[in-house]
Amino acid sequence: MKSHDETKAKKMFAVLGASGHIGAAVAETLLKSGHAVTVIIRNPAKATMWAERGASVALLDIHDTRTLARTLEQADRAFLLNPPANPALNTDVEERKTVLSILMALNSTKLEKIVVQSTYDVRQGNHCGDLGVLHEFEQGAQCSGIPFCIIRGAYYMSNWLPALAQAKHSGKLISLLPAHLRVPMVAPQDVGELAAVLLSDPLNKVGIYSIEGPMPYSADDIAREASQYFMRDILVDEVPRSGWRDYYIENGFLEESASSYENMTEIFINHPNQFSVDAIRGKTSFSTYLQQKTTVLRNPSSMTERLP
Repeated sequence: MKSHDETKAKKMFAVLGASGHIGAAVAETLLKSGHAVTVIIRNPAKATMWAERGASVALLDIHDTRTLARTLEQADRAFLLNPPANPALNTDVEERKTVLSILMALNSTKLEKIVVQSTYDVRQGNHCGDLGVLHEFEQGAQCSGIPFCIIRGAYYMSNWLPALAQAKHSGKLISLLPAHLRVPMVAPQDVGELAAVLLSDPLNKVGIYSIEGPMPYSADDIAREASQYFMRDILVDEVPRSGWRDYYIENGFLEESASSYENMTEIFINHPNQFSVDAIRGKTSFSTYLQQKTTVLRNPSSMTERLP
């Protein structure tokens, strides 16, 4: 006969962004731990995959605040991230729309805990990409009255994937970061695993957490790792400061979005405010991360999302 603890209902964890690197890692970690999970996604093509892994699937547009609220009402705890907007649109405007929709949906829920994904160097301000948008997201989450954890992640290793796919063929790793500048980086799965732990931790485990990988890397370091991985010489092709906006525009960004990301890049390189003294250290090195991404790097057309 089952005990009371075994028969009582599982808590339901809702996960936003399960179509991306971090959200997928959150959902997978929770499922492997035996938790009940509802993934909130927009792409119906990914519904079957998550259902086969044991998750419930809520297909919705994140801008549909009422449907999002009804979905979150059925959960006990939720992982929240603000998905990056299509850069062909005005990202400042579009990403603030999604932040507003998520925060409005929270108002009608009785969630007992939320974990919010953010980034290093968040700060108040417009036209600085995710830094200003996620600052507003953090502030709104803290004002929701729901016990919260905020995770500020370092520069995502996954940001290099499109450039690495090109470098495999060209021998040149395009970088807006100065070739010798070492910055904290983190693997998305390490961020997702931390989020899953914080989400399932007791309600009194709250606060702001920073996470980065085991060591910082420069673009030169990434090129050396890629040279070993692809077994060919790869050198950094550094985009000069004067070429940043044109680079973004050439890669499909609206002019307003290019300007915002140009400002964000300037802040990240020259005016960082994040200190890593108390950061949690992820276990995944860049070399290990590359080995895990073999399929993606062999099929660059599968890289459909733009990461912050």
